[in-house]
Amino acid sequence: MDVQAAFDQLLRTHPVTLDGDIPDKTARSQTSGRFQRQLYDRWLKAQMRMRVRHVLSHFGRRQPTESRVDAWIRNQGWKSNVPSAASVLKDWRPVGSVDTAVDSSHIQELIHNQKWKGLVVMDIAGKGKGVCATRQFQAGEVVCDYHGPVVTATEGQRIHSSTKEEESGYMFFFRNSHKSECACHPGIQPFGRLINHSHKKANLRPRLYSPAVGGQDVILLLALNRINDGEELLFDYGVQRKSFRGEGLRTIENM
Repeated sequence: MDVQAAFDQLLRTHPVTLDGDIPDKTARSQTSGRFQRQLYDRWLKAQMRMRVRHVLSHFGRRQPTESRVDAWIRNQGWKSNVPSAASVLKDWRPVGSVDTAVDSSHIQELIHNQKWKGLVVMDIAGKGKGVCATRQFQAGEVVCDYHGPVVTATEGQRIHSSTKEEESGYMFFFRNSHKSECACHPGIQPFGRLINHSHKKANLRPRLYSPAVGGQDVILLLALNRINDGEELLFDYGVQRKSFRGEGLRTIENM
């Protein structure tokens, strides 16, 4: 019996679990006295991989801070074989389906408090205000949302037509309704409303999420590709029909 066969046999009586204890030396020796130490190492490594995946699944498609990961790991109550927050984040990639990105409690919290990290508002030559990344974002990662109340398309057109040209305002039209100026976070200009347009150089894409039951529609902006520290964030406003990306979205800026 080789090491792999011995490990497979050990797993039948002592499966790897998130919160389980490693099989003791007696149990490992009963499986294979020759390979008991290798069985110890393999079982620990398998549990470590399982725990790392478990941590990553909690944060889904948004990279958390190291302190947040560390706090969440400590809350699991693991006493040994505990992954470090730094090791979890070292090779972090978005996990889970894009279709369920908005279901993450972490992302819901960010939508609610608008405390998106890794972004900064800057003056962009020839554009005025814009938003740049202050860390690297991975392809498919949720960068921020386009935030505002949802009203009907009719009400949106009325607001658009009654807004003076010199007044600053933003609307994001989608399907038969739109998001307009945010009133739920007074004194805060959400990042998503300050991101500039580019058709050819867009590095974000808007994704509309409509809850199955109740709740408000949410527009998340996801990284189209890897975004580097210092890079300006851009998405295609879709003003021209040929630039639509299949999401039924378009924006009107500075009404």
